[in-house]
Amino acid sequence: MLDAQIDWQSLAIQEAVLALYKYQQIRRSQANAALVDELITSNWLLPTEEEDHFALSARGKAGLAELLDLRLPEWREWLELLEGDAPLVSEVFEQRWQFARRELRSDLPRVMNKASLQKALLGREMETFPEHLIKQLPKMQLSEDRCLHLRGNMDLKLVKRHGSNIELKKIWRQLSEAVLPERDFYQLKELDGELPYLVMTFEDRGVFLDIDLPENLLAVWVAPEHLELAGEFLRFLPQFVPHVHFGDLDHQGLVFAERLGMMSQRPVRRFIPGFWKDYLELFALPVEQKTEGKGASWRGPVLSIELLKELMTSQRWLEQAPLALDARLHDEMRKLMD
Repeated sequence: MLDAQIDWQSLAIQEAVLALYKYQQIRRSQANAALVDELITSNWLLPTEEEDHFALSARGKAGLAELLDLRLPEWREWLELLEGDAPLVSEVFEQRWQFARRELRSDLPRVMNKASLQKALLGREMETFPEHLIKQLPKMQLSEDRCLHLRGNMDLKLVKRHGSNIELKKIWRQLSEAVLPERDFYQLKELDGELPYLVMTFEDRGVFLDIDLPENLLAVWVAPEHLELAGEFLRFLPQFVPHVHFGDLDHQGLVFAERLGMMSQRPVRRFIPGFWKDYLELFALPVEQKTEGKGASWRGPVLSIELLKELMTSQRWLEQAPLALDARLHDEMRKLMD
């Protein structure tokens, strides 16, 4: 049954066949052409008076539910939606895009926020903007507008493909950090000037801002949702610049470092100051019986590092924030540069 090479994982195909079930007819488009053409060949669709519109034949009506069972087994979970008045994503897009085109700005931005565009044209946020719908829009780049947060004291420059370079040292002289939005980051071509001896990523934003940085250390604050962006930035740095991650000592903190290493495609070491064991008695927190999030239960084999071994066997964890008050922290960070 319908053995043509149809991508049933495509949202365009899924919505087309669901809309066909809902309305008993379909409009042929570039996105659903493979499905419509196969249904026509199989005598499941008949042409209507309106151009590019087709209606289910008796054969199609008899076989459509079986086709959905075969190709989209979960379709019956959507039955309430199909029988109700809630429009499908493509329907919402067509209605809203036709409206927007009448008043479309002549200076449409080259880069647009993905969430804003989805709310405007789809009515809700989705993990990705459906490819078959984005192709109908003017050429543009979608941005989640994540940001890079950088601190340092070296004369490091960000070389852009177009326009003036970004001189980070000038920003750091006036502000506590340099914040680079994603849409600007993707205009970078390379790094220039004085490269750092070491790059250190931080999990805690307060620690990132509070500590006194040693000379030639580049600090990067990485929020969980910005991991991918941080990884892309770290790939600009030469491999001879070591990467050390300073995070909380809990399961998520360990996973955080591993994911950074994967996304940056470079080795990463965890920074565990030798004096951190002094904080066990007063600062250690009990883990919570949950699968993810801060302070979640430890998973995996017990590690050999003494402090981690103690935390894992006693089911406790340590936050990095209290270390910002310890004078020994700067000394241990400086030793990493030697």
